[in-house]
Amino acid sequence: MNGGSGRCLCGEIRYAFDGAPNWQVHCHCESCRRATASPFTSFLGVSRDKVRWSGKARASYASSPGVTRSFCPTCGTPLAYESAARAHEIDLYAATLDQPSSFRPERHVHWNEHLPWISLADRLPVHYTPRRLTGEEAMEPILNLVRAAFAYMDGVVDPPSSVHRLTETGIAGAAREGEVWVLEELGRPLACLFLTPKPGRLYIGKLAVAESHRRKGLARQLLAHAESRARDLGLPALEMQSRVELTGNHAAFEAMGFVRAGETAHEGYTRPTSFTFRKAVSDRAP
Repeated sequence: MNGGSGRCLCGEIRYAFDGAPNWQVHCHCESCRRATASPFTSFLGVSRDKVRWSGKARASYASSPGVTRSFCPTCGTPLAYESAARAHEIDLYAATLDQPSSFRPERHVHWNEHLPWISLADRLPVHYTPRRLTGEEAMEPILNLVRAAFAYMDGVVDPPSSVHRLTETGIAGAAREGEVWVLEELGRPLACLFLTPKPGRLYIGKLAVAESHRRKGLARQLLAHAESRARDLGLPALEMQSRVELTGNHAAFEAMGFVRAGETAHEGYTRPTSFTFRKAVSDRAP
């Protein structure tokens, strides 16, 4: 799509934009569903300075802090979503395009909020919105997720993984004293990671993905979120550790921009037992 135009149902408001959209997605969040009375909403993001409006003035509604949704005051057609967090662009509704067949969705976002009676076979990648645990939730599902994800280390790493000492109480404490984030689908945890702010860095621990959802980019999504949290906290680097035996993990971390920055030994061992990996946090979000 290289430019386009669209209108509301009654035609009293029109828009046009130049150039290709910045992105094109299907959104499954509850607020967009309610705003459009549809099971999911299809958006294209366009740089604000490339959009032109004509006809009647749009009406608007502040649906949440920093978010404004505009619509036609005559026919009620939703027309645009604007966020203070992304002041440089405006999100247009794909179904209002004069040629909606030109829309080319790239992925599903807020998939963790999708309706259970929606079944899609487009094979597009899905993006989940992480949820931060408060420490008051039942932690058994998170404990089971971590234990299952780390089970492959048994008999491989020496000394045994600290996951064997992890408890529900310990996870609740980690959520209160640091941060525990989880990706969920229909209430089931699919992936998680623990974050601990330290001087000059944000430490990542217990990155775990359910076996049923591996190779779907969930670890990358959580690590991208960790980078966002580091920016919010003013910390210039991410840090994690991996046992020396887990060479496959080392390669995966390096492919995601981490570099080996040191080594440590567990108490009682004269050889390195873990490698430290670090990644510089960019000043701006991608």
